[in-house]
Amino acid sequence: MSEPPLSSTSPPTVRPPTAPPASPSDPRPPKNVLVGRVTRGGSGPCYGMETDDGKQYALYSDAGTSLEVGTTIRVEAAPLLLKIDCGPGEPRSAVRIERVG
Repeated sequence: MSEPPLSSTSPPTVRPPTAPPASPSDPRPPKNVLVGRVTRGGSGPCYGMETDDGKQYALYSDAGTSLEVGTTIRVEAAPLLLKIDCGPGEPRSAVRIERVG
């Protein structure tokens, strides 16, 4: 039995790579970026946030950002070096807070 001839609709032949890519094709988000809903709002310096997977964070920021409960935010976070209690959740310093959507 013979194989059918190749046509112009045949997929191209792909050669194996000669080296790994210089950067990932699907980069992962940085570990210091958190996205979730505000659970304790106000004008700071302490806020509460919960991510979609249910993890709670106690955020500290002296920027004076006013946040309403239920607002979705993206936070560039860092370890909290101050001895301050911002409520329940993993303590983090909010380096930058952005409203999403």
